[in-house]
Amino acid sequence: MSASDLVVAIDGVIVPPERAQVPVTDRGFLLGDSVFETFRTYGGRAHALDRHLARLARSAAALGIDPAITPSALVAEIGAILDVADAAEGRERRVRLVVTRGDAAGLGDDGPARRVIVAAPFAGHPEAYYRDGAPICTVPGGRAFPSAKAGSYLVSVLATREAKARGAHEAIFIDDGQVLEGATSNLFVVVDGALRTAAEGVLPGITRGIVLELAAALGLPHEVGPVPEAALRRASEAFLTSATRGLMPVRAVDDAALPAIRGPFFEALASAYEAGLEGRLTPRGRADV
Repeated sequence: MSASDLVVAIDGVIVPPERAQVPVTDRGFLLGDSVFETFRTYGGRAHALDRHLARLARSAAALGIDPAITPSALVAEIGAILDVADAAEGRERRVRLVVTRGDAAGLGDDGPARRVIVAAPFAGHPEAYYRDGAPICTVPGGRAFPSAKAGSYLVSVLATREAKARGAHEAIFIDDGQVLEGATSNLFVVVDGALRTAAEGVLPGITRGIVLELAAALGLPHEVGPVPEAALRRASEAFLTSATRGLMPVRAVDDAALPAIRGPFFEALASAYEAGLEGRLTPRGRADV
C-alpha cells in the first residue's frame, strides 16, 4: 500500500495524502492525547458505525476531549471519504477516525480538537486464519486506560511486536493471573460448556458487544467476568473479535493446540454475525446515525 492509495480528511477537508499534515504541536502527536475508532466497510458501507461513534463519544468524554462535531456531521464526512475511495466497487476500506485534543501549550490545557480520518484499502485478514484458526500467545500486561480507546498505544505496539517475533497472530494480555484481551482484539473462550470473556480491564469492543448480544439471542450459556489463566489453558475453543476481524477462531495458545478450532459456539455465533451483517451497515448518503 502506498500513500496514493489512502483517502485522508483533516477537520472535514479531504486532502491529498502526500500533503496531509498536522502540526508538530498537536497533542496526539506529542503525547498520544487522542481517542480513535477503527472500522471497516462491506460493499463500501461502514459497519456498525453508530456503535463506533457512540464509543468515540464515550472515550472522548472519559478523557475530557470535546470533539466539537455532531455524529451526523461525522457520518457525512465519512460518507464523503468513502465516495472518493469508491469502495462500493470492490475496494474495501479500513477507516481510522482520530480526534486529538489539538494544540495546547500546557500539559493540562485544552486546544480546539482536531479530526483526522484515514481510509486505507483493506483486503481482509488471511483466509487461512478463518479456516484453520489463528495462533495466539500470552504476554504480561494490559491497557493503562481500558475504558477508553485512547491513542496512546505503545503497550499494544510492543505486545504485537512480541507476538510477531513468536510467530503468533495476536498477543493476549495476562495480568495477575487473569486473561484480559488481545493487543488489538477481545478474546472469548469456551470453558465447561459456557462462553466466557473478561469484564474488567478490557476495552468494550464493538464486535465483542455484538457477540454477547448474539449469544443471548441464541440462548448460549455465557459469562462476563473473571477469566483465570487456567481457564484459557483448558478451553475447548476460543476466538478473537475485532472490527476488522469479525470473529476469528484460535487454533493454539502459546503453541498448545486447542481441542476444537471452529467449535460449536464459534460456528453458531459466526453464522449469526454474518446473517446480521446487512442490518448493521450504514446506507450510503445516510447522515442520521
